[in-house]
Amino acid sequence: MQFLNKIIVSISLLSTLSAFASDATAKDVQEIRVYLPTTNSLEPLYFGKVTKSGEGIDAKYLTLLEDILAYDFNYNGSTKIMPLSAEKEAVLEKKSLSAAFNPMVWRNFGAAHVVQAKIENKMLSLTVFSSETGSLKQFADIPLTGIIGKDRHQIHVAADAVYKALFGTDGIASTRILYSVKQKPSNKRDWISEIWSCDWDGANPKQITKEGSYSVTPVFIPPHSKFANDRFLYVSYKSGQPKIFLASLKDGVGKRLIDLKGHQMLPAISPKRDKIAFISDAGGSVDLFLQEFHPETGEVGKPVQLFSFPKATQASPTFSPDGSRVAFVSDKDGSPRIYIIPARFQGKRATPILISKQNQENSCPAWSPDGKKVAYSAKTNGVRQIWIYDLETKEEKQLTEGPGIKENPSWAADSNHIVFDATDSLSSDLYIVNLNQPEAIKISQGPGVKHYPTWGNH
Repeated sequence: MQFLNKIIVSISLLSTLSAFASDATAKDVQEIRVYLPTTNSLEPLYFGKVTKSGEGIDAKYLTLLEDILAYDFNYNGSTKIMPLSAEKEAVLEKKSLSAAFNPMVWRNFGAAHVVQAKIENKMLSLTVFSSETGSLKQFADIPLTGIIGKDRHQIHVAADAVYKALFGTDGIASTRILYSVKQKPSNKRDWISEIWSCDWDGANPKQITKEGSYSVTPVFIPPHSKFANDRFLYVSYKSGQPKIFLASLKDGVGKRLIDLKGHQMLPAISPKRDKIAFISDAGGSVDLFLQEFHPETGEVGKPVQLFSFPKATQASPTFSPDGSRVAFVSDKDGSPRIYIIPARFQGKRATPILISKQNQENSCPAWSPDGKKVAYSAKTNGVRQIWIYDLETKEEKQLTEGPGIKENPSWAADSNHIVFDATDSLSSDLYIVNLNQPEAIKISQGPGVKHYPTWGNH
C-alpha cells in the first residue's frame, strides 16, 4: 500500500486503482465542451433515407442500421450529415445514375458528398458520390443477418469503406475500445474491476476478464500481420500486489508477465511490439522500467530501470510511434509534470526533457500515432482537463472545458479522435472527441465506474 499511496499522493491519477480508495468527486458533469479551436471544417454529406425490399429486415432493424451509419458519418472528423429533405430524396430516386448523381445538382444543394444505401433481400448496397470530383463508387453487396447485434461490425466496416473512398485514408468506425469497469457487488465488501470492450460508439459492451478481483489500465498490443491481433496487457491485483498480465479478447484469461518483485503498474507497449515500459517499486522507489518483448513468446531477458530520481515518483509511460522515446510523468521537480526520455536499454542515462510547463499538475500522457502530439490531463482552474502538446510548435493547448475530472486520454489510429474518462460525484463515463468538432460524445453504457480507456485497431 505504501507504493500505491505514494503514487496517489504524488501523481494524483491512480486513486481508483485501490479497492480502498474513495471515488473522485467534482461537480456534476453536465456538459463537456471542446475548447481547442478547430482547424479543419467538416464537409457536408447527404446520407439518403435507407430503402429496403424483400424479406428479413424489419422497420426497427432498418432504423438502427440508419442510426449506426449516421453516427459513423457524423463523427468521423471529416463530414457532417445534412438534414433529410424531400427534394434531395427525389433526386436520389431517379433511375438514371447520371441524373441521381449530377455534380451540379448536388453542388447547388451544398453537398460535398452523397451516400445512398439500399437493402434488398438482406443484402446492403452502398453508393458513394463526390460532387467535388464527380467520382461515383458502388460497393459490393454486404450480407446482413437481420440481427443488429451480429451486423454492427459489418456496418461499421462499411462506413470505413465509405470514408476511405472519400478521403483515401482508413476510418476508425470498425475499431474497438478497451476500458475498466469498477463495481461493488451487493454480495461483496470490496470493489472489483474488470476489463471490458466496446465499439467506437460505445455499443456492444462486453466483459473480457472475469477474475472477480481488480483489473485496470488495459492496453492493446498493436496489430501485425504475422501475430495474433486480439491480445492486450493489463494490471491485476488477483495475486495481492498489482502485476502485469497478458490476455486475449477471446478468453480474457491473464498470463503474468515480467518476473520482478514488488508492484508493477501502468504498462505501455511500443508500436513495434518490441518493448514494454512500466512503473515498479522493485528498486525501492517508484521508477520507470523498460522490458524487451516479443509478441509471441512474451518478455525477453530482464527489465532495466530507465529512469529514477531521489524521492520522486514516476508514472504513466507512453511510447513515440517509432518506439525510440517515452513520455512519462514525474514529480522530480516538485509537482507532477510530463517529460520525454530516450527508450534505450544501454548507454548513459539521458536527462528527461520537460514538455508540460503551463500547468502545475499533469498526468496520463498519450502519444499520438502520427507522432506530432501528446495528449494529457492537467489541473486547470481547479478541474482536470484534457490538454494537447504539439511537438512541432512546442505549444500546449487546452482541449476540453467544463465541470468534471477528465483523465486518461487515448488516441485513435487517425491521430484525430481521443477517448477519455470524465468523473463527477455520481459516475465516471467514457467520452470521445475529435479535433475538428466542438463537442464531446458520451459513449459508455450501463452501471459501474468506466475508466482507463485505450483505443485499438481491432
